[in-house]
Amino acid sequence: MVVRRDGAAIAVDVVGDENGIPVLFCHGLADCRLSAHLFGAVASALGLAVVAPDRPGIGESDLRPLTRLADWAEDARAVLDALRVPSAALLGISGGGPFAAASAAMLAGRVHALLLVSPLGDPSWGTSGMAAGERLSLAVARRAPSFGGWFLGRLAVLARRSPALFLPIATSELPDVDRRALARPAARDAFVAGYVEAFRRGSRGVAQDLRLLTRPWGFDLAAIRCPTWIHHGEADTTVPAGHARGFAAAVDGAHLQIHPGHGHFSLLPDTARAVLAPLVQ
Repeated sequence: MVVRRDGAAIAVDVVGDENGIPVLFCHGLADCRLSAHLFGAVASALGLAVVAPDRPGIGESDLRPLTRLADWAEDARAVLDALRVPSAALLGISGGGPFAAASAAMLAGRVHALLLVSPLGDPSWGTSGMAAGERLSLAVARRAPSFGGWFLGRLAVLARRSPALFLPIATSELPDVDRRALARPAARDAFVAGYVEAFRRGSRGVAQDLRLLTRPWGFDLAAIRCPTWIHHGEADTTVPAGHARGFAAAVDGAHLQIHPGHGHFSLLPDTARAVLAPLVQ
C-alpha cells in the first residue's frame, strides 16, 4: 500500500521478479491490479518487476477525484517515489492504455519505455469495428458516466454471486477466439476475480474511469518521446485495431504489431513473452 501526501491510499501489488526491471502496470477498465498476476511467471522469467496499482476508487485504492485523465500521472509518480524507482517502463492494457500514455507524456524523465496492448483510443477516433454493446457503453459514459459505472457494478454483483451466469453475459459479443481464451480455467477465474475486485468499494471508481476516458484526456500523445511498442489483435471487437493504429500515428517512432487471429482477451496470454521482451532491453 502506498500513501499519497494527501493521505489517500493506493493499493499496489508487485508481480514477477521483485528485484527486476520496474514496469508500472495500468490495468484495464472495470479491472484492477490483480490482472498483473496473469503474466507474473513470464515477468519473473524475463527479470521484470511489474508494479500494479489500483486507480482511485478501484479495488483497495481510496477514491480521489480526478479532473482529467492526465491527472492520474500524479499517482504514477507517487507509486514510483514510494518504491524508490527512478525510472520505469510503462505497460497499459485496454482502458489502461491511455493512463500509461498519459504517464509517459507527463513523466518523461521517469519513463524509459512504453508498451500498449489493445489500447482504447482517443474518444474522437470513432468506434468502427467495435461490438454494439461496447459502442453503447461508451455512448452512455459520455453522457452519464455515473449510470455507466452503476450498471457495470450490477454486473459485478452478479459475477460475485454467480460467475456461471455472469460469464455468458460478459462474453456474449466476443469473437470465438476470445471466448475460447476465457474458457481456460486460469483466465476465466482471473477475469471474474478482477472484475469483482474492481468494484470492491462500489462503482464510483469505475464511473470516474469512464468519465476520464470519454472526455478530452488533457495531454498530447505527440509529447511521448520514449521507445514505444503497440500490440493489438486484428479480431478485437472490444477495442478495434484502428485505435492501435491511431496511437502509432500519433507517437513518433512507435512500433506497431497487429496480430492476425487474435482478439482482446486472447492476445496477451498467448504472446506475453514476446510482447514483454522489449522492456528488458
